[in-house]
Amino acid sequence: MAVPGTDRFDIREYGAISDSEDPDTDAIQAALDECAAAGGTVYVPNGTYVTAPLRVGDDTTLHLDAGATLRFVGDYDAFPTVESRWEGWDQIGFHPCLLVDGVENVSITGRGTIDGNGAYWWQFYDAPESDLPDGLRERLAEFEERNDKQDDVSSFTHRPPLFQIAESENVSVSGVTLRNSPFWNTHVVYSENVTLHDVNVENPADAPNGDGIDIDSSRYVRISDTYINAGDDAICIKSGKNAEGREVGEPASQITVTNCTVEAGHGGVVIGSEMSGDVRDVTVTNCTFTDTDRGVRIKTQRDRGGVVEDLRFDNIVMRRIACPFVINGYYFTPLDSDPEPVDEGTPMVRNVSFTNITAREVETAGFFAGLPERYFEGISFRDVQIDATRPLDATDLDPAMAYDYEQGHGLFCKSIADISFTDVRIRTPESDGPAMRFEETDDVTIDGLRVPDSRAAPVVSLTDVGTTRVRGCSPQAEGPFLRASGADTDTISLAGNHGSLAEAVEVDDDSEATIERS
Repeated sequence: MAVPGTDRFDIREYGAISDSEDPDTDAIQAALDECAAAGGTVYVPNGTYVTAPLRVGDDTTLHLDAGATLRFVGDYDAFPTVESRWEGWDQIGFHPCLLVDGVENVSITGRGTIDGNGAYWWQFYDAPESDLPDGLRERLAEFEERNDKQDDVSSFTHRPPLFQIAESENVSVSGVTLRNSPFWNTHVVYSENVTLHDVNVENPADAPNGDGIDIDSSRYVRISDTYINAGDDAICIKSGKNAEGREVGEPASQITVTNCTVEAGHGGVVIGSEMSGDVRDVTVTNCTFTDTDRGVRIKTQRDRGGVVEDLRFDNIVMRRIACPFVINGYYFTPLDSDPEPVDEGTPMVRNVSFTNITAREVETAGFFAGLPERYFEGISFRDVQIDATRPLDATDLDPAMAYDYEQGHGLFCKSIADISFTDVRIRTPESDGPAMRFEETDDVTIDGLRVPDSRAAPVVSLTDVGTTRVRGCSPQAEGPFLRASGADTDTISLAGNHGSLAEAVEVDDDSEATIERS
């Protein structure tokens, strides 16, 4: 029933009525189905249209005019059970509000709004099982029994995502606003050639699991000129969890994020913790992150396995961030745990670069922790400025985030094979400890480090660090520039520094470190 002489399928022609509380599901889905059969555009005019979950087919443009809203019903019975991936596992759950599944050549366009009516679903999150409606409790029990992967029904992680692109190709989203998602806002899974441009992604701060955009085992994904204000991670890149994720073996790769603005949330760009199928070839440029708990965060743990590699973060400005840089191999596990045997479940992070980045009003300069049995490799910083003078306040963070605070304001590094800093400026409180602290690390290069405020504590602290190279640095007015300790601290090479830097290096009695000057 396309408009005569056009390929436009106006939902009003199928019986949709704006600003009515009666669902228009049948009318809108009929327009989508006919459009998929013929190719064209489904047109949603100004007004609010209430609907149950919808599915978009091949060769379809879904266009929401300015002032148009698709608002999904608050009724779990209206959401069928479907197979998908939730938090890293293939399993069943509620049908996404808007689903693009197993199709190609789809566009979502316009200046309208897609509203998931999340408040209806959030009320059930973490509610005691006895407080859930009988029908909902039965659905969740079914999910638990059939999935056999999670024990806690009341945590209710199977709420539907607002918008899911699954096993699809050549999908683009532009102009629209996606808000109030029951679970993750936008989920791209097992898909390729996906573009999100000039999109607004909005969830309130208290939306549980309210991630902005999750890219999951997908490739050739581009996110640009997009605003994200989410209650959880803003942009998150994943590839499956543990043994199943490794068996599926679908990496997240060839991903670019550019010209994006992130306001609030747990992290600006987050990798993991579900990364068992590998994450590689990711570029993030020309972005701003404000009032997020983390800026760039890579999180993993033992049993994940998988490799995160070849990531580039460039030309980023962060402000009022708890910790701007995090690479953490101890997600939800103690930092002081003993080494374990290396096996297929041992993760790896390598070849990550940070360039041309400014981070102001942050609490902790950086946190980098590989695993003692497998050091992470190849972390580099160039032209980075960090002002870590904001007072520490970890009281509102969940336990997984609190680990990143254990070392205070300065940058902390442990179990990294090689890490380098070129033309980096770090400012921490004058009374604080070292600006940079390294433990059990093989190779450290510091070239042109600037720490503007003098302190009694050393600028750089080394404990059991193999080789350290210091170039283009100057001693501070008081206190040593570098202090070395630990039996495994080996060579400290000084070259091309300013002033008598060698005299500002202290070696503790428990170390046999040698100092080389050139």
